[in-house]
Amino acid sequence: MSKIVICPVKKWPGSVVLADPLTFPQLFAFEDARAEVVEKQDQLSRDQLDGLWIPGILACVEKFELQGLPEQITPATFPASPRIASAKLISWLLREITAIYAEDGTIPND
Repeated sequence: MSKIVICPVKKWPGSVVLADPLTFPQLFAFEDARAEVVEKQDQLSRDQLDGLWIPGILACVEKFELQGLPEQITPATFPASPRIASAKLISWLLREITAIYAEDGTIPND
């Protein structure tokens, strides 16, 4: 299954198709990105930290359907500017992926 989310960033209207549920490789890519951001948060700028999230985000995206962007986005082609719009796009994608990752926030007692 997939989850279609509507982009709230005015610069790039449209939708993004996210993997739902995440596979272990997708989860590991997302967690690896998070770990790198946490490790380097005191050494890098916000812009640089946003860039570290891109591989983890892209691992979880099945398809971009955003106006003004190619359907296939790579770390090399992910938009870094305009900076505020890019930061909003990254932040929104992180929230959406985290919602899939965390679901209801509880861990079952197996």
